Amino acid sequence: MGDIAVIDESKLVDRSLSRIWIKPYYGSFNGLRGIAVGMVFLCHFGGTLQGYTGNLWVGVDLFFVLSGFLITGILYDSLENPHYFRNFYVRRALRIFPVFYGFFLAVAILTPILHLHIHWNMLTFVFYFGNLVVPFTNLTAHNPTIIAIVHHGHLMEVGNIGALWSLCVEEQFYLIWPAVIWWLRDRKRLMNLCVIVSLMTVTLRFYLYFHATPIEIEQMILYWPIYTRCDTLLVGAWLALFLRGHALTQIQLRRMSNCLIWIPLPSLMYILSRKHGFLRHPFVGTVGFTLIALVAAGVLLRAIDDDCTLARVLRWHPLSGLGAISYGVYFIHLIPASPLHRLADLHPDLSNIIPVLWFFMTVAIAWLSFRFYETPFLRLKTVLAPQQSETKAH
Repeated sequence: MGDIAVIDESKLVDRSLSRIWIKPYYGSFNGLRGIAVGMVFLCHFGGTLQGYTGNLWVGVDLFFVLSGFLITGILYDSLENPHYFRNFYVRRALRIFPVFYGFFLAVAILTPILHLHIHWNMLTFVFYFGNLVVPFTNLTAHNPTIIAIVHHGHLMEVGNIGALWSLCVEEQFYLIWPAVIWWLRDRKRLMNLCVIVSLMTVTLRFYLYFHATPIEIEQMILYWPIYTRCDTLLVGAWLALFLRGHALTQIQLRRMSNCLIWIPLPSLMYILSRKHGFLRHPFVGTVGFTLIALVAAGVLLRAIDDDCTLARVLRWHPLSGLGAISYGVYFIHLIPASPLHRLADLHPDLSNIIPVLWFFMTVAIAWLSFRFYETPFLRLKTVLAPQQSETKAH
């Protein structure tokens, strides 16, 4: 009995100790990525449950918050590095460009061979600003996200790159945010900037919601552009800066997490329970994205607490493994959506089997890409942009 009392007391003291919750590597973050990409996949391929999984697009917001948190931490911690800009951009390019431009190279090669029909506006995605063009484009006349072939005299969609909008948002963030951090440097000023820009973003969404045309809203004018979504990234950025200046006990960390999750969650659950038309709802299209980001930030705080049940679940090997290849899974999963949905419509009895088979095929393709194509580029990080401490996280 005495030994047990001593153990319990040590745990209690541990929880009351203040500490900085910054680590070189968060073992649970790959699990978070795995959950996020799984949510996005189910959003697009829910089978007979599509009416209930259609709002799992919030997985993208989890990606954004996580990205803002990690990227801001990397940049802030490396401010004194003489190769600050070079290291950041070289390492990001080695992570993102091989898959991104490898895909477009493959499309360019296959276009004359398979007689693919692609509108020239797809070049906007090649240069990472397709998310700013599509909301103002006549998609009936020329949709830059569509890859088609001629079938019985009509164009038939065989590929869709619409999911790349979020990569455009992140690349635009990567273009601007390193210079902002390098220029301001002061942690509190950066945190204040995150709050100010986030409030400006919400204000802009209010304006656009009540002034944009219904077609523009349907075409994601509130959802795709960086100037309407940067608050989600900045919530993660603010959290990274906050944790670098505040020592919290485990109890304080969990209280902060609970506040971020549970205060906005009831209203969000009510709105997100709507099966269709989330962008047309004034709550989601204005303040909803910010509240979703706050919930995601609360989940992230739980993930960095290794003693939390969620953190232990996130370190589960299959989930963590999915997160490790989440970039490839996300990139690939939506491309053949139209043919797969047509196949499911023709064979309703396969409507649940097709998404499952495609999920495992996507994972297999993403794993092969990561193992044999992306990894050699990632190894170049230590040669072309070495850091003082190489970590698994980045």
